[in-house]
Amino acid sequence: MLYIKNKRFSLMLVLWISTIGYSQQMVSHPLSSFGVGEYHLHAHGIYAALGESAIAGIDSAQLNYFNPASYANLSPGITLFSVGINQRVSQFKQNDQQYFKPNGNLNHLALGFRIKNNMGLCFGIKPFSAKGYYLSERMFTGVDSLLNTYEGNGYINEPFLGFSFAPIHTKHSYLGLGVNGSFLFGYVDNTRTSKLIQGTSNSGGISVNTLRLNAPKVEFGAAFTQDLGPRYHIKLGLSYTPGLSYRGNLEETFYSATNLSNVQQWDTLFTTSSDGKVIQASVWSLGAVQHFRLKDAVRKNKTLHPDLMLHINYSRSGSMGYSFSGTSLAAVGVNALASYRFGAGVQYSPERKMYENIATLGFLDKFHYRAGFYFGNLPYQDAAGNGFQERAITLGLGIPILVQQSLSSVNVSVVLGERGTGIQNGLQEQFVSIQLGTILSPSVFERWFRKRKMD
Repeated sequence: MLYIKNKRFSLMLVLWISTIGYSQQMVSHPLSSFGVGEYHLHAHGIYAALGESAIAGIDSAQLNYFNPASYANLSPGITLFSVGINQRVSQFKQNDQQYFKPNGNLNHLALGFRIKNNMGLCFGIKPFSAKGYYLSERMFTGVDSLLNTYEGNGYINEPFLGFSFAPIHTKHSYLGLGVNGSFLFGYVDNTRTSKLIQGTSNSGGISVNTLRLNAPKVEFGAAFTQDLGPRYHIKLGLSYTPGLSYRGNLEETFYSATNLSNVQQWDTLFTTSSDGKVIQASVWSLGAVQHFRLKDAVRKNKTLHPDLMLHINYSRSGSMGYSFSGTSLAAVGVNALASYRFGAGVQYSPERKMYENIATLGFLDKFHYRAGFYFGNLPYQDAAGNGFQERAITLGLGIPILVQQSLSSVNVSVVLGERGTGIQNGLQEQFVSIQLGTILSPSVFERWFRKRKMD
């Protein structure tokens, strides 16, 4: 789409994305206070615009780490580097109270390439879960008025290494099997601070609960694509994460402070540390893509070769449980639910033969246009047992960076959605989320990681 002559632009874009990505928290929902926090973090510059339909996104120019079976289908001899961020603004409402909360962060860094003819490799890092809420309330004890503040912070990170093998890889058919192995590490914490509202000092009490995870994780994938004629192509995808127990540690500490603003003046009243497990039930996703090569469109001095892709995706996740005996976290599982999500999207590309016809293409002919929707339920409920639902519409744009026939691109998506119980006066969230992703690759005249020989 955009003809960018200066290669430094790509590097500057990646650095800018990484810088602003680490500047904020990733989530802001108050119910991320439960357990490991919010762990349905699937924002992506391409697939978010298609109704979160990623599992069957088998494309040689896209690094789809959601389905490890896709790696062996990457373009031969080409290395793809993918980076993305998610920026979101939420409006929360309950009764007559409302407030706005912005948040965002880096959502992935990944690098992938094909090895030999029927194998692919990918490695990178993505978030597993996150916390980022902030709430406050006023309480009257009968004698004094207290101000309680509740704050959550932290991330559980997931560096991963993926491999795929394609027993069938021909011009018209592809069958791939893959696996992502990862290791969860990091921490999330809940902090409660209490102080006298009318007091002349800044003294008070602090309670901090910190959950740390250090555990391996594995997920499997399968992908199948088949040409069913000169103008029709079908893609199918499956991903599966078996039920796993993640080793963790919960530390609960209580402090008193003469000055809440100065951590050095906090005195530890007592602290406890408990080893336990975070128990994740199985997670699976099914997806399909119908790819239509539309009839050629003749316009004056040019001929366009348009494409249309229809995406659908269904995923289901069992509830998250916690086994930390004798701690407050042991009771969190009562608010956990199994969750599901259904999404669908469409992508229209005015020209699929981009490089062959670049000289005759108009500006708008070079973009990929995307739209979709999704709905489902979230993995938690409120204190009254009401589950939270989520639904959204999605829009997006794919912008190829046409530099020396490179597979690089910039992908932008916008998600307009809402989450809530649907109960009158219940907690409701309306949000606008923007995903910006960049895929960088060398041109056809370059090769990264090329073995060189000396005469």
